[in-house]
Amino acid sequence: QELANDVPNGPSSDVLYFADTSEDVSCTLLFDTLSEHEIEILCGVYYVDTGIRAQTTTLAWWPVPGLWDASGLNMGYWTLSCEQLFQVRLRKICEGEATLLTTKKWRSDLKYYKNQSKKINNCVENKCRQLLR
Repeated sequence: QELANDVPNGPSSDVLYFADTSEDVSCTLLFDTLSEHEIEILCGVYYVDTGIRAQTTTLAWWPVPGLWDASGLNMGYWTLSCEQLFQVRLRKICEGEATLLTTKKWRSDLKYYKNQSKKINNCVENKCRQLLR
């Protein structure tokens, strides 16, 4: 509720430090954005010592945005498949059945039909651009 009340006020002063800009060439718009550290907290990222010199491995409860964006599930919107994957993972976490996954394992688990998804997204993007001309 507090967030909903703050939305009409626009970006906070944090936008001066953590901001995304729009790609609109007619003006510049600033948006609040999360820092990399905040994203890692939300995704449950841990850096775990491997015992080999100063080497660590990255483990996480959820995939970081870069892994999700590069996955075959990223269709540009939240699909039924995305929701099903989320609900199954959340249930397993809540029931103590899930484990932290490495970046490599997340990448593998999210692969699905990556090449086909990319082709579909590119085709839709091109058709939309043609329509807008």
